[in-house]
Amino acid sequence: MRVMFLNPAAGLGGSERSLLDILASLRRSKLAVETKVVLFADGELVREIRALEVEVAVLPPPLGIETLGESRAEDGAASRTGLFRAALGIPSFARSLRRLIRDFRADIVHTNGMKAHVLAALAVPDVPRLVHLRDFIGARRVSRHLLPLVGRRALIVANSAAVRSDVLAQNPNLSVEVVHNAIDLEEFRPRPRELAELAALSGLEAPPERAVVVGLVATYAWWKGHGTFIRAAARVRAALPGRNVRFYIVGGPVYRAAGSQITEADLRLAVERAGLVSDAGLVPFQRDVARVYQGLDVLVHASDRPEPFGRTIVEAMASGRAVVIARAGGATELFTEGHTGLGFRPGDPDDLARAVVELVRDEALRERISAAARTEALARFGHERLAEQIYGAYEALLRTRR
Repeated sequence: MRVMFLNPAAGLGGSERSLLDILASLRRSKLAVETKVVLFADGELVREIRALEVEVAVLPPPLGIETLGESRAEDGAASRTGLFRAALGIPSFARSLRRLIRDFRADIVHTNGMKAHVLAALAVPDVPRLVHLRDFIGARRVSRHLLPLVGRRALIVANSAAVRSDVLAQNPNLSVEVVHNAIDLEEFRPRPRELAELAALSGLEAPPERAVVVGLVATYAWWKGHGTFIRAAARVRAALPGRNVRFYIVGGPVYRAAGSQITEADLRLAVERAGLVSDAGLVPFQRDVARVYQGLDVLVHASDRPEPFGRTIVEAMASGRAVVIARAGGATELFTEGHTGLGFRPGDPDDLARAVVELVRDEALRERISAAARTEALARFGHERLAEQIYGAYEALLRTRR
């Protein structure tokens, strides 16, 4: 079976790291799958794919399409202008993409990202397509109208039951299967606690050994809850004036679409206004995310809107760290309240602070949740399961297209 993957971005956001997990899991398996990846930009992802010994090519999209987005902050006129400019180049791009797919003799085109979904549907409507949805399509003002196009004669794989329900609410006639993301359980494993590295990266002094370290690991997307986290941190500091608690925000920009993310300057200003300059540090994006969890005792998932999946939750669980999770969307499918994590109301800094204070005060609770979380990750989120489920989806897709 020959599968060509299409992905728009070349940074290392959650969607791209999940793509790497699929490629790695298929290569490690004994399944007869030959893969190639086409990216619409050059960047770090190219090197990561080559490190897996998977063939990769870069095919730049039509001028203007790489900066199109669906952010709440995007200017409508600019968006329409960019869309018109991009549309002019689509026929030529489609021909180039079609040639790449046919030269590879792809049995299946596996798309990862809305721009890839749309361009593949236009370029090769006759080739079986697996559309990997990792977001709530109903919340996207443009994408939801493109769903009939991308879903036609395709199998949709959703990364959570929540995403599947959202797709079917838009169009109940589409074929949708759920395949939860997976991670490398050897890479993400319990490791000795290490307090100096994140402190150095953030420009702060290392906290004392008795400190409890709480972190948010996320891209700078506007909805990832950075503001909620900072406001909650201030409440934790006020509730525990005598305790050593350190906070980190780990991540960086990953998108090129206008208005899709906050800035480092925004975050530094928010930290300053919250009175947390000596207690909260900004750590730039780290390629080795597993090492980040070594420096944390508690991982906070703070997304203000429902999370389609929540990759950092699973990584932290597998790393044996306690997790506090915004209780909405696909994130609710990943943990059991009070056993493998603590939940809070999304966007509510008071409720988030309550959960964090509980874990800071109760070391035994942190340890119980950390151990149970690792056990849960081993049972549910390994590469072996991912390869089998993805291959099963490929077989189902080919059966329906014969």
